[in-house]
Amino acid sequence: MDTTTLYIFAAIILILGSMLQSAAGFAFGMFAIPLLMFIGYEPYQAIAMISLCGGVQTAVGLYTLRKHVDWKQVPALIAMSILTVPLGVWVLSTLLKDFGPEVVKQIFGVIILTGLLVQIWCKVSQHEKLHPAWGLSASGLSGFIGGISGMGAPPIVMWVHAHNWTNQRSRATIWAFFTGLVPLQIGFLYFRFSGVEHQTQPGFWHNNVVTALITAAILSPVMVLGIVPGLWIGHRIPKARLRHISYAIIFIISMIAILGPIMSDKSTPNEITSPVVPDESESN
Repeated sequence: MDTTTLYIFAAIILILGSMLQSAAGFAFGMFAIPLLMFIGYEPYQAIAMISLCGGVQTAVGLYTLRKHVDWKQVPALIAMSILTVPLGVWVLSTLLKDFGPEVVKQIFGVIILTGLLVQIWCKVSQHEKLHPAWGLSASGLSGFIGGISGMGAPPIVMWVHAHNWTNQRSRATIWAFFTGLVPLQIGFLYFRFSGVEHQTQPGFWHNNVVTALITAAILSPVMVLGIVPGLWIGHRIPKARLRHISYAIIFIISMIAILGPIMSDKSTPNEITSPVVPDESESN
């Protein structure tokens, strides 16, 4: 696929993901990351792109609700994720090196399906206050899952929803956490995959993570095209029905990610290629 076609498909995915997010209030990463992988992006590129695009959205939202954030609480959550995001990124690089992108795509499908089932079946009771260990555990798990797949929202969202907070504080807390998490995630992705470059065009600006971020920055304005129709759909379709439609879409994507490599004649061991992750011992 040539670069122009790749950009067009990536833009369509971002618009549809933004539309789904605006209509249903969730699932941007679950929708967009596997689809970006389907059209040819490496897993770490897809994660970097969605991290940047999603980070812009959360930062803007956070600014509008900044008065509702408990700024004494959020830093501890972000600090915990500092310990787990690099572990998740390292696991991702190990999986890519040992098993290849097709297996990683299947793992992403399992993560999406698990997150979907958690949202459907787990009913969280609300409390005025929870023990701090719950928040640290949720943020740590979100950081780890985010490092592997870029889809680490469910644990921290469940923790937030377990509090008897206003809607504004709940959203602001989630946005504050991910606004702080995104730079860490992108930084660790670049550090871990900094040696994975185009063979014919070495250098910083041709690094796969950097080129993915540049692509995301260029295409991020098109996400606005999905917000208005998404809000329009959200106001006209009953919330329960819209959530069921969203669940169905995400379920189909997860099944394609899991079963696609198995059903495809192309997914044979000899044809699967994986990027060369730099050996830490060699760099030392």
